Amino acid sequence: MHRHHNRRDIMMSRKKTLLAGVALLATTVLLAGCSGGSDGGSADAGSGGTKKITVATNPSAQTAPIYLGIQDGIFAKHGLEVELVPQTDVAAIISGVASGQYDFGFATVVHVINANANSIPIRAVATVEGQQKAQEEPDEGNALVAGPDSGIKTAGDLGGKTVGVIGLSSLNTLAMWDMAAKMGVDTKSINLVQLPFGQMPAALASGDIDAAVVQAPFIADAEANGATIIGKPNVETFPDMAVGLYTTSQSYIDANADTVSDFAAAMIESQDYATANIDKAKETLVTNLGLTEDAAKAAKWNTGSNPYVNTEGFATAETLLTKYAGLAKEVDVNTLVWPGALESSK
Repeated sequence: MHRHHNRRDIMMSRKKTLLAGVALLATTVLLAGCSGGSDGGSADAGSGGTKKITVATNPSAQTAPIYLGIQDGIFAKHGLEVELVPQTDVAAIISGVASGQYDFGFATVVHVINANANSIPIRAVATVEGQQKAQEEPDEGNALVAGPDSGIKTAGDLGGKTVGVIGLSSLNTLAMWDMAAKMGVDTKSINLVQLPFGQMPAALASGDIDAAVVQAPFIADAEANGATIIGKPNVETFPDMAVGLYTTSQSYIDANADTVSDFAAAMIESQDYATANIDKAKETLVTNLGLTEDAAKAAKWNTGSNPYVNTEGFATAETLLTKYAGLAKEVDVNTLVWPGALESSK
């Protein structure tokens, strides 16, 4: 028997949630800016002439390249001493980057668009795991999975169902909505429950939710509990687009151009190195994420991808935000990327 009707108190309208979340983000940034943050100050000098930087990460399998790059000296080679700060709340990462609490931080194209639509000048400077590859790599990217007793076979069956998502207007949610809409589903009929990726497999198995958009390494856990993959939202909606990003503020770029260039170069090299040393990269997930050896070996991310940022993902995300989540203000997507992050600048 499904118990998701008891969770109505955490299901909100998508537009209201988007606007409330953005308002909270703007307020948090304002308060943080008044609390003595560095606000784009010069990077601190580290030992041996290296520059100390703080990077807020959203821990998942896709973080493997930066873990390995730090471990095996790639960032040190580029003159960077990196302090990683795990943070599952991406809104907190954005506000921390904007205020100078973090020098760089994880975000998706959706977060960057929402920030800039609210006059928070966040810029993409590198990809986390490269551009999303097209469907020929079905094991990579996130997954839309159906619970074992949900009766869901395709995204076209999601009408009236309860779907677990990492954020109520997140990149994953937008991609899931678009998949369902293309199969005739009224997206407003889909009930959303916000859950951390790690809690989704158990919620699917218990019937608390009917489906979920899950990120590796938790896709394997969901399948082990009887869930079935019925689609690949990000791969299908954002093929050959950069959607998972490391960002910084425009003020930090203005004050630390060389550091930004060094960080972007180190991320590109780390991604290529992780692809060439996949088993070694997976081992970093044991140390940094606390995964078991078996779970780390099963983990997937976009290996062998184009490591540069492009603007196509921003344009697609802005269209979906306007269509499904009531984006109030359009932004010029060409201003959202630090030019040095684009392959065409090389």
